[in-house]
Amino acid sequence: MNDAVPFAPETWTIEDAIRTYGIARWGSGYFGVNPEGHITVKPLATEGADIDLAKVAARAKERGLHFPLLIRFHDLLRHRVRAINQAFADAIKATRYKGEYRGVFPIKVNQMREVVEEILDAGEPFHFGLEVGSKPELFAGLAQHRDPESLLICNGYKDAEFIRTALIGRKLGKKVILVIEKPEELKLAVETARAMQVQPLIGVRVRLSARGVGKWALSGGDSAKFGLSTGELL
Repeated sequence: MNDAVPFAPETWTIEDAIRTYGIARWGSGYFGVNPEGHITVKPLATEGADIDLAKVAARAKERGLHFPLLIRFHDLLRHRVRAINQAFADAIKATRYKGEYRGVFPIKVNQMREVVEEILDAGEPFHFGLEVGSKPELFAGLAQHRDPESLLICNGYKDAEFIRTALIGRKLGKKVILVIEKPEELKLAVETARAMQVQPLIGVRVRLSARGVGKWALSGGDSAKFGLSTGELL
């Protein structure tokens, strides 16, 4: 049954808008609708004030800015970084886990320097790092990565140049981890590390025999393209 509300200006209410656009399902406390019917943003969720996007757009128009506009809320980024790290800290404490959580931000999600710098700055108390999956991302990651305790995770296809560049990061004292996805990558990484006289940090992507469900179901199972099988791992 479709519970969408037909558009009727004379009867349309704020509650209709909230229900129709499902803000409660995706807003996570950061987005809402105010009594004027305007979309609002709360960068600090329940901790801060609402920002009326209609007023922001009006102010931008007054200043002569051209539309469409990209509006970025840096406080929201910082709040999300703190929230995810606090969630892991709470779980670690509750389960008496002896290890540590070291989160990473995948650069492919948003390559803009302002975003990456904001996330790393907010994540510095938690040693929050970066994940890269290509040579351009690796170059950017090495340039932005400053915390010697945070991780720089290297996924994706790795040729000799990629591995050599990652190992240069190791020489600079960075915790660069080469995640092996194919057997030949391990041989190349070890040979290159010996030639460069540097100790590599190696991770492994395991190809699970079990297949999941949903959009990424084909990334698992014995016929999956990436990852080492049980035999290759041994």
